[in-house]
Amino acid sequence: MKTPINSRTLKQHLTYSWWKYLLVAVLAFGLVDLLYSVTAYRSPADKRVEFYVYGQMDQEKLTAYMENIRKTEMEDMEVMTPLQLLDDGYYGSMQLMTYMAVGEGDVYLLPRDEFVTGASGGSFLPLEEDKELMALFDAAGISLQNGWRKNTETGENHLCGIPQNKLPGLSRYAKATDGYLCAIVNGGNDANALKFLRILCRDMLKE
Repeated sequence: MKTPINSRTLKQHLTYSWWKYLLVAVLAFGLVDLLYSVTAYRSPADKRVEFYVYGQMDQEKLTAYMENIRKTEMEDMEVMTPLQLLDDGYYGSMQLMTYMAVGEGDVYLLPRDEFVTGASGGSFLPLEEDKELMALFDAAGISLQNGWRKNTETGENHLCGIPQNKLPGLSRYAKATDGYLCAIVNGGNDANALKFLRILCRDMLKE
């Protein structure tokens, strides 16, 4: 004989089985969140520029600066955003290696030690091949000698980064310990990364 459904049996059922409904609700929420994360639109690599800072940055100022560039000089980009990496010497280093290994981000501001390590392994684009960028610093009479590094695998020397101390205006937005600006080789977005780097250097030459 079936148990009649009334307020007493319903209350008794909920007393012993409430956790089942809570579990179903949590699982349903998790499933919806997962589906959204998987299916949510993400701009393709050639339509976005990401600036990763391993150090300190003013999120609000840097976000506004990059959005202004997107609207005025890089209108074909869908999104341009900064991201701060944790500069804690352990987790931050792991995070940095992971991002660079999978080609996340386009332009990086790195402390000297991380820059030297990456440059020796050939992780950065050779900036001396960008004539517009070189002309910018030549016109300002600025030497980039400290940014040249030797790739230990090939033995070749390249300009792998722009020393932060040559860009006095950058400290208003971001800074790293004895920092260097560089663009990673496997970001899959070289043209836009270098264009943003040129604009950034141009703007930050002035204090």
